[in-house]
Amino acid sequence: MQHVSMGGACACGMGGVTLRLQDFERDILDYLRDDAGRLGEAEAHALLQCHAPAGQEGGMAAVLSALADPDGGVPQAGAAWLLGRLDRTLSSFARLHGGARFGALP
Repeated sequence: MQHVSMGGACACGMGGVTLRLQDFERDILDYLRDDAGRLGEAEAHALLQCHAPAGQEGGMAAVLSALADPDGGVPQAGAAWLLGRLDRTLSSFARLHGGARFGALP
């Protein structure tokens, strides 16, 4: 949810534009949903459809809450696949947009 700098405030660039990961949330969820469907990961796809339906804003917090709830009944295979993809996606985002101070996510 932190801000991401998108420019060095020089005269030739976008000065001081910042974005949050939330600004990319829909794209990330669409990517994960499409990837799960394409790869036949039915449990992960169903989890995303349930907690972050296509075409709706937000949803990442709901998906993460469902994954964190030990009594939520989330299928383990779907949760493992989704957490692996989220780790790769968010780590890539941090490397590309977060600068050196973010590095890889734990």
